[in-house]
Amino acid sequence: MKLLIIGFDGATFNLIRPWAEAGHMPNLARLMQTGVHRELLSTLPPVTSPAWPTFMTGCNPGKHGVFDFIQPMGSRFTLVNATRIKQPTIWKRLSQLGYRVGVMNVPVTYPPQEVNGFLISGMLSPTNGRISHPADIVNRYEADLGPYQVLPKVQYKPGNEAEFIDEIYRVLHLRGKWALELMRRESWDVLMFHFLAMDVMKHALWRFMDHNHPRYEPSPYEHAIRDGYAIVDNTIGQLLDQLPADANALIMSDHGFGPLHQMVNLNVYFMEKGLLKLKQDAWTQLKSFAFRHGITPSSAFQLASKIGVQNLAARVSKEKRNNIVGKFLSFDNVDWSRTVAYSMGHVGQVYLNLVGREPHGIVRPEDYEQTRQQVADVLHELKDRNGRSLVTRLYTRDDAYHGPHATKGADLHLVLDEYNMIAFPLFATEGKVMTQQIRGDSGCHRSEGIFFGYGPDIRAAGELPQANILDLAPTIMHMVGASVPKVMDGRVLDDIFASPTPVIFSDDAADTDTPSAPGFSAEEEAQVEERLRGLGYL
Repeated sequence: MKLLIIGFDGATFNLIRPWAEAGHMPNLARLMQTGVHRELLSTLPPVTSPAWPTFMTGCNPGKHGVFDFIQPMGSRFTLVNATRIKQPTIWKRLSQLGYRVGVMNVPVTYPPQEVNGFLISGMLSPTNGRISHPADIVNRYEADLGPYQVLPKVQYKPGNEAEFIDEIYRVLHLRGKWALELMRRESWDVLMFHFLAMDVMKHALWRFMDHNHPRYEPSPYEHAIRDGYAIVDNTIGQLLDQLPADANALIMSDHGFGPLHQMVNLNVYFMEKGLLKLKQDAWTQLKSFAFRHGITPSSAFQLASKIGVQNLAARVSKEKRNNIVGKFLSFDNVDWSRTVAYSMGHVGQVYLNLVGREPHGIVRPEDYEQTRQQVADVLHELKDRNGRSLVTRLYTRDDAYHGPHATKGADLHLVLDEYNMIAFPLFATEGKVMTQQIRGDSGCHRSEGIFFGYGPDIRAAGELPQANILDLAPTIMHMVGASVPKVMDGRVLDDIFASPTPVIFSDDAADTDTPSAPGFSAEEEAQVEERLRGLGYL
């Protein structure tokens, strides 16, 4: 039995349902009637980097070890890549069992692992790295299909909407062309294609279609996101038409999407509350004064954008860029000997300055729970200018993770105004607690993604109750007739099957202690870091 998996990054039923009913997405509309669909709950936080490893392993981040695009270490961080995943992926497990797999463009798959079949890595791939296994598969197809492209090359800024949209559509069509050809010409049992570009577009252009957005303005680009969804829907239809009669298909997203109203500079808030302290030297105090009076990364970026040089950072070495950033107030100016908590990471992750984890930790393990509660109490006091609480929910590390790597994750997770607000991922964009996203983004992630099931083994049940992204790996293993490793945290979604069969479990050992292999060179890491900055994740 063959299985096709389509990853539609950031897709949400909030858009799919009305557009399917209006006739803009006929293929997903058909699947709603002839298969099953349900919301798919993402990871905490609902971010690409932990979500895709969770999908690929069936394990929570406390077991697989990837919590965000970055792994904080006090004032520093390292970028994640596929070598950080401490559990076997389904591609590895299925390959070892003799299944032939094909994977294209799934995030957090660089450097590409050896599989029984092919793997072309996705979002965190450096431009000149070897992005595939076998190494020559991309070259073999480029003569017929054109150059392979991981991400759109045009970075959005206000005023270049037309060019940006054309590039998004071009990448979507290119991805579809590659998918159809790989599906036709390669031998496979389990095949997965991933479409990322609409996630990028929704971050940038949400406000043009959302009449309730605080920054909505009438625009000729109002239907750009809808028309991009239609392109993906058309490709899904072509892939399903090419599917063998006895094959099943799953369509899923890593998270959902919604509006972004404002950003919150949590580290500025922590400074105001005395939880984060600055050094007392004259240079730091001068930078602090300048920061409070508008000499900030935000003002520098706005100036660079006005004169059209905001993309030059990609051509500057990481060392030189860090020297420039160091002229502003940053984590380098934090007095860690007096700092209790800090925020680092996209959405709203908070870390205690913990002894044994942070390089200069001061919070002792025996004081951990009490200190965490104190920080949580301070966060609950966070309010907007009208006195309205910004904290919708606050989760502890224990709520989010369990496993041998759980202590590396954030100690607190904030949901700010139902994710209508998120925290600035690094030190701060400016001296105010509440601000705008530095590049003008108007959309961001939500927890509720999508899931569709279709095929001869899938029942026509319509909408089912919400499931979790953890559930997909065990479901996939079971669908193709393999046993489900007990280390997986998810459950088999047996309610999707026309004729459910008993689940067979195995005690496959997990390689949680495997040391990280080399992932990025210094040059590659700088390149990927700049890409994440361009996408608004740093």
